[in-house]
Amino acid sequence: MKFLMAFFALLLMGQAQAQSLDWWDQMHNYPEAAGPDRLDYISISPGFMGPNALRMPVLGNVIIDNNISFDIRYEHHVGNGDITDNAFLQFNFPIKRDRAMFYVNSIPLEKWNVEASTRDERRMMGISGEGRTTGDIAFGVVYKIFDEDKMGPFNFAMRAHAKTTTGGNLANARYTDAGMLYWEGTFSKSFLEQESSRFLGKMMLGFYTFQTNVNRLINGSTERQNDAPLYGLGLEYHHSKWQMDADWSNYQGYQKHRDNPSFLRFNLTRQLSGGTISLGYHHGLRQWDWDTFSINYRINVSEVLD
Repeated sequence: MKFLMAFFALLLMGQAQAQSLDWWDQMHNYPEAAGPDRLDYISISPGFMGPNALRMPVLGNVIIDNNISFDIRYEHHVGNGDITDNAFLQFNFPIKRDRAMFYVNSIPLEKWNVEASTRDERRMMGISGEGRTTGDIAFGVVYKIFDEDKMGPFNFAMRAHAKTTTGGNLANARYTDAGMLYWEGTFSKSFLEQESSRFLGKMMLGFYTFQTNVNRLINGSTERQNDAPLYGLGLEYHHSKWQMDADWSNYQGYQKHRDNPSFLRFNLTRQLSGGTISLGYHHGLRQWDWDTFSINYRINVSEVLD
């Protein structure tokens, strides 16, 4: 008897779950528009997902920090009818002093609340427009090739970065459940140097590629990869234990489907005993209209000596 009751309870739950997407099926012409897999209706493109799905690369300065360290960050994103809060963690490990560094990062928790119009435009399947999930784990290597003081007229480093598919909730357009990687070269040059201060100009050029599902519907899409030039310009000012920096960063997808985000970013950093603390403000300029506020604390564990 208990078995039969459990069976019918599961059957009713399954029917309720199936019925719960009736509103979505009618709104998005399912399954005629793009086939029987509802996840194919999600447009994997930065302008149709949450702020952490296809993050903008950070423009580096070609300065290798020789400390093994941890970054702990809180980020608050507002824009596109979406309010998102998330934690961000990163582990930094210098492979060779002043020359190379490995890092790995993740978003252990993300919470969002989107307006109904944004929910429908993104074809999200959660009717409430609210939820929480975990994000992707990503990793990369930075290798410094030229040093302006020793081997060349400027600093130059190469970076290779990739993300995994550990992020959840593709059904709500939060993470892509597909690969992404980029390669970039970063240049920097010091000028107006004084005893305790200097300016640092910086630039990046690279290539950003991600597996996509850009679905303009009408029975689905066959476009499964997006390739984007990556570029940016920035300026830093260092004075004693303070650092101020600003940059303009972009990547330019070829599919013309909200896949060319652009950011202005401003950060203020203060060195502390055993680490640093940073405040950030990032403003979206094009098709990715996020205003992001962040606070980051870096904890230095130990210094690599050779």
